[in-house]
Amino acid sequence: MLKYAVIFFVASSLGAVFTFFLAKVSLRFKLLKDGNIPLVGGLAVGAAFIIALVLGGRIFGLVMPKVWAVAGVGLLMLALGVIDDLKELSVIQKLLTQSLCALLLIFFGVRTEIMYFGFWPNALITFFGILSITNAFNLLDIMDGLASGISLIVSSAFLVIAFLNADLNAQLLSLVVCAISMGFLIFNLPPARVYLGNAGSHFFGLLIASLALITHYASSGNAFALFSPLMILGLPIIDTTLLIVFRIMKKKMPFSKSRDHIALKIGALGFSPLETIFIMYLLGVIFSACGIVLTQVNNLFAAVITVSVFLFGIGIFLRLIKIEVND
Repeated sequence: MLKYAVIFFVASSLGAVFTFFLAKVSLRFKLLKDGNIPLVGGLAVGAAFIIALVLGGRIFGLVMPKVWAVAGVGLLMLALGVIDDLKELSVIQKLLTQSLCALLLIFFGVRTEIMYFGFWPNALITFFGILSITNAFNLLDIMDGLASGISLIVSSAFLVIAFLNADLNAQLLSLVVCAISMGFLIFNLPPARVYLGNAGSHFFGLLIASLALITHYASSGNAFALFSPLMILGLPIIDTTLLIVFRIMKKKMPFSKSRDHIALKIGALGFSPLETIFIMYLLGVIFSACGIVLTQVNNLFAAVITVSVFLFGIGIFLRLIKIEVND
């Protein structure tokens, strides 16, 4: 466990140190800012991610071609995100850049491997899955500490599953994502001193989507384990789904901006920003814990968990639909 501790310490420390110094540079030279808040979180966690991954690969002596493919495509997403932060891209331009990254991951073998599905069905599932989760994390970055905190929670869940399955590649990738999330979160909790920016939220979204694809879940005796990644990512998925539903109900375009996010609706009940964030964290932990359990139980119990979480999501919708948040 010492090796894991060293990698985690290095990754989290670098994430914090890079965030601190890049924030200073941003403020001094007036670059990548939103008001007086630097938008350099993505660059900081990206640099920490690569260094920690190199260190981890050397410590464990891993070749890990798929992990390096994720790292390379992640850096491309990060660079495109910086352009978006400097000059906001259109929805079409964002979808095109995300599609390019998704296609590259598929080309390098980072895709679902569902039994009895051929290449093209798995490729299509992977393509839309990457786009969905990447955008879900971008949309989730609506409050201080939210996207980075949920990244910490879900990457921890994937880390647990990777340990249960003795999957070293997934262990390393999830460990590093978990660590850099924690290193950055120090500066991002309310009131945030540094923002992820579009670069950072898209980067985290791509990494989390890749983690969901690389991690192994199902066995022949537990088909419901295939739903585990959807369960772990339940909060960002539900947030994005309800956001689109609420916008359509208001006769708005799904990609138009509005304040119909779950977190903002919870805040409208009178909770402080910090209380709202921790409620969202609790929801993230519940979904993640159910996703982990789903990989370890029989089909009957897994079916009960799946139906229960689905009903829980319906309950969230019915409660939030009554809450209005002023745009």
